[in-house]
Amino acid sequence: MARPTLTLTSVRSAGTEVVDGGTARRWVGYNGAVTLQILLTNDDGIHAPGLAVLRSAVDGLGEITTIAPDHNASAVARGITIDRPLGLAMTTFGDGWPGLACDGTPSDCVRIGLLGVRGPAPDLVVAGVNCGANMGADVTYSGTVGAAFEAALRGRPALAFSVDSRAPRWLDEMAPVLRAMVESVITRGLPRHSILNVNFPDRPLAEVAGIRPARLGGASCADRVFLSADGGAPAGAGEFAADPFFGAAGYLVPCDHPTLGEWADTDFDVVGRGCVAVTPLRYDLLDAELLADLATWDLDLESVRD
Repeated sequence: MARPTLTLTSVRSAGTEVVDGGTARRWVGYNGAVTLQILLTNDDGIHAPGLAVLRSAVDGLGEITTIAPDHNASAVARGITIDRPLGLAMTTFGDGWPGLACDGTPSDCVRIGLLGVRGPAPDLVVAGVNCGANMGADVTYSGTVGAAFEAALRGRPALAFSVDSRAPRWLDEMAPVLRAMVESVITRGLPRHSILNVNFPDRPLAEVAGIRPARLGGASCADRVFLSADGGAPAGAGEFAADPFFGAAGYLVPCDHPTLGEWADTDFDVVGRGCVAVTPLRYDLLDAELLADLATWDLDLESVRD
C-alpha cells in the first residue's frame, strides 16, 4: 500500500478530509475495528490556547479524552507527584470541550490516562501545543515532551507539538498541520519507545516554507537565569505582585554554540528557515561507546578493598 506523503499542499486541505467515515480506527486481532482512543495533554495548563487548537484539530480522529494540569506546569520534564494524592476536576476548555483538570504534572496526567480509571486507556497520546519552542537540549526540560515520553515508555505512540513563540499569533492556522501529523502517525505507527517532536514557526500557514525532518540541536544560547536583587521587595508588594521578575537580574547561561556545519538541519535551523521541524526522539540515555570503554578501566573491587 502506498504511503501518504506529508507536504504543505496536502495539509492545507487536510482539515476538511474525512478519515474512515469520520473516525480513525485500529484493527484488533480478528474481532474487527474498534474506535481509536486518543489522550490529549499539555504543560501550559488545560485552559491554554494551544490545547484548544489541538483538540479542535484532531476532532473526529477517534474518541478524545483530555487530561491536563490545572495550572502552568512548564519545564517539569517527566516529573511526577509522589507526596500526596492527585486531584481531578471536570472542566471545559476552548470551545466547550470536556476535560479533566489535574493538580499534578503532565506526566501525572498521562499516567492517570493509561490507568483507564477515568476513561478508556489511550492508544495514542498527543501533547501540546506548547507556547514556546521545545528544541535542542531544551527537550529534556519540557513537560510537553516529557508527557510524550511518559506515553512512549509505556508502549504508546506519542507526539509533542510546540510553536516558536510565547505569545503565538497564528496558532489556529496550524490546525491542518497538527491533524496531518497525527493522521500520519495513526497510519504509519512509530517505533516502540519513540516520539515525534514537532516545532512550528510562528507565521501564517501560507508563509510556512515546508515540513522538514530535523536533527536535534544542542543547548540554546538564549537561556537566562533570573536572581532576586539583594534587598528586593518582598512577594506581594507593589509592582512585584504583578510581575514576579520585577527587580530581578537576568544572566545568560554559558553554552558552547555549535559551528555553522553542526547547526545545519537541526530543529533550530529548520524552524529558523520558516519550516515545521519534525524530530524523532528516543528516550535512551546510554552512552554505548563509554560503556564499551569501561571494560578497560581498572574497576577491581578487591583492589579497592585492599
